[in-house]
Amino acid sequence: MTQNMADEIRTKESEARELIASARTEGARLQASARTSAEQAVKEAKQKSHRYFRDKVKEAEAEADTAAQKTVAEGRNEAERFYSGKKSRTAEVADWLVKEVMSTYGN
Repeated sequence: MTQNMADEIRTKESEARELIASARTEGARLQASARTSAEQAVKEAKQKSHRYFRDKVKEAEAEADTAAQKTVAEGRNEAERFYSGKKSRTAEVADWLVKEVMSTYGN
C-alpha cells in the first residue's frame, strides 16, 4: 500500500511537472504571438499615419500653390494697372527731365 501510494504520488508529480511545462510553453507561445501582433499593429499604425500626413502635406502644397498663383496674378494685374496709370505721365516727366538737364548742363 505504501509503495502504491508513493508510486501514485510520483505519477501525480510527474503529471503536474508536465502540465507546468506545457503551460509555460503555451504561455511563451501566447506571449510571442501577442508581441508579434502588437509589433505588427504598431508598424501598420506608423504606416497609416505616415500616409495620412503625406497626403495632408500634398493637399496643403496644392492649396499653397493655388494661392501663390492667385497672389502672383493679382500682383501682375496691380503692377499693370500701376504702369498704365503712370504711363501717361512718362512724357511729362521725360520732358521735365530734359529741361532740367539742359538748364544745368546747357545745350
